[in-house]
Amino acid sequence: MALVIAGRVVPMASDPAVAADTSASFPGRVWIGDDGMIAAVTRSGQTGPAGFETAPVVDVGTSLVLPGLIDLHNHLAYNTLPLWSEPTQQAPFAHHNSWTRARSYAASVTWPAHAFVTAAPQELLAYVETKAIVGGTTSVQGSPPKNRPRDGWLVRNIEDETWGTRNRNLVYASTLTMTPTVLAERANRMRAGSLFIYHCAEGRQGTVAAAEFRDAVAAGCLQERFVAIHCNAVEPGAFVQWTERGAVVWSPLSNLWLYGTTTDVPAARAAGLPVCLGSDWSPSGSKNVLGELKVARTVADHHGWALSDAHLVEMVTANPGDVLTRSWGRQTGRLQPYAAGDVTVIRADPGADPFAAVVRATERDVELVVVHGSPRYGTPQLMDVSGAQTLTDLTVAGQRRMLSLTRPDDPAHAWPWEEILARLEQVRADPKREIELGLARLAAYSGPFDDPGAPLRLALDMPTGIAPVGGLPKDLIQILIPALDSLTHDEAFLASLVGRGWHAGVLNKLADYYR
Repeated sequence: MALVIAGRVVPMASDPAVAADTSASFPGRVWIGDDGMIAAVTRSGQTGPAGFETAPVVDVGTSLVLPGLIDLHNHLAYNTLPLWSEPTQQAPFAHHNSWTRARSYAASVTWPAHAFVTAAPQELLAYVETKAIVGGTTSVQGSPPKNRPRDGWLVRNIEDETWGTRNRNLVYASTLTMTPTVLAERANRMRAGSLFIYHCAEGRQGTVAAAEFRDAVAAGCLQERFVAIHCNAVEPGAFVQWTERGAVVWSPLSNLWLYGTTTDVPAARAAGLPVCLGSDWSPSGSKNVLGELKVARTVADHHGWALSDAHLVEMVTANPGDVLTRSWGRQTGRLQPYAAGDVTVIRADPGADPFAAVVRATERDVELVVVHGSPRYGTPQLMDVSGAQTLTDLTVAGQRRMLSLTRPDDPAHAWPWEEILARLEQVRADPKREIELGLARLAAYSGPFDDPGAPLRLALDMPTGIAPVGGLPKDLIQILIPALDSLTHDEAFLASLVGRGWHAGVLNKLADYYR
């Protein structure tokens, strides 16, 4: 379905025919063709391309029309959980192998996440992808590994996105430390065209975590298709070794929460490395990259870093879009011809600085999210004008929103939000019973697990912590699942930041954006 979106366009374009520089914004239109790709971006008064005579025109007034936001670091399977901290911890954790050994980690994080991926995988994905899209996200890294891809459902899952080719070798990711041999193999795959997203040197400087970056250097991984998540243990001068520039992913909330320090972003940028943002996961991160933008602004101001609001918006649009293009072969993160029709519309006052408005925006300000030309989320009015169908009604930050969420087994019908919540609450009420039933369903299936009709099987992508059997306690009755984490950065979330974690009060300032 073709679609035209009119408003204040912030294209982030590299195409000079669209904008002379990436800081430009103008009243105009984005024209998305039947193929889900952008056919043209025009200014007000300019004639659009042929073939759009019957296309819906969604006029968003003075609201900002941006490239869809890209979250380049997440662990979606855990995003029903609240912020976690270890009550017995007396000092910041040293690195990523420290907090997974904490006394409360397995029971607070692994066990409840395991219950949902085993007992209610479809509902889990529906909930956590909705949590992403209400923050304007159109592409997210870190969807739980699964037995079959979910192309074209709600948001793009970066590792699973095949662009219809069924080629699942476009993007590889690893959360665990890799041996030099495996890193060398990944280096060869990058040379052959695959992207490699790697948790690298996560922790405090001077710890053993820094060796992961040195091993990546020695294995030949510092290429243009290498995406290094965190790198907060990397010494600032080491970034200059990365001459074939890939990207660094910055997750400031999670870094400060666990380690009390974060990535040296100025050093990475001075070495010519594009920096992207990732919201990480709900046990130690923000709820979506729209929230992480505010964390980045707060942390940059705290350190006195010369990062403009435009630089921050680039970190969730053009920067990750460009690095993904190197393996996807299709541009995202920019509004220009031949780029993917992924668009986020954010409410803004007339004359407001567009980048400051995006950084300040909350979930209440997200008015429309379009993925591959398909309206997936937005206000009832804009979703109606866009011609969206099979809609689910839900409330976000006290406002009514519509979500194009279809039933996994029947794409012609909408999936009621109440039904998703009811199923997750059923698992919460009796996790032992629901886990056993889920395992029995998987055991009863005898066909190929990559068959389209096979039951969806998910896996957790983080260390399990201390537990006797496969990340679970011997007696499943011990599993307690906390209340579902809310979709937005609400008062409860803001209150949970105070007096916890290792941010020394820096994150308390986030409340200024939401109150």
